[in-house]
Amino acid sequence: MQRTTRFRQMIEAPEILVLPGVHDALSLRIAELTGFSAVTCGGYSATAGLLGQPDVAQLTMTEMAEMYARLCDSTELPLFADADTGYGNTTNVARTVRTYERAGVAGLFIEDQVSPKRCGHMDGKQVVPPAEMVAKLKAALDARTDPD
Repeated sequence: MQRTTRFRQMIEAPEILVLPGVHDALSLRIAELTGFSAVTCGGYSATAGLLGQPDVAQLTMTEMAEMYARLCDSTELPLFADADTGYGNTTNVARTVRTYERAGVAGLFIEDQVSPKRCGHMDGKQVVPPAEMVAKLKAALDARTDPD
């Protein structure tokens, strides 16, 4: 069964799905050996792990996708990925979804912040208008090749 299908089943199950946050292949392997059934990796851990810096949109979409591809290559666990704000407008969101799918992620989330974004626990965040976020979500759904 594909990772995407397994992940969707886990999300839809009545049990709460616990996703430990990983930042590299070693921490992912530890989560796997500890018995977790899926993992997540966010922009903060990626930026801190790769640059030693806060998550303020310093990594590009392709840098994130490359990191996610390495993580997915190291495990069979489903990986829930941070797609930042979609890295731009609806066209960028569609490209992000296609690129992350090729990387092997089982799912992704897109933030509703204006760009440049700020890490979720930092002050000064602003969100995009609801219509803009709806358009991004529609673009993401239209761009995927895997229905799960």
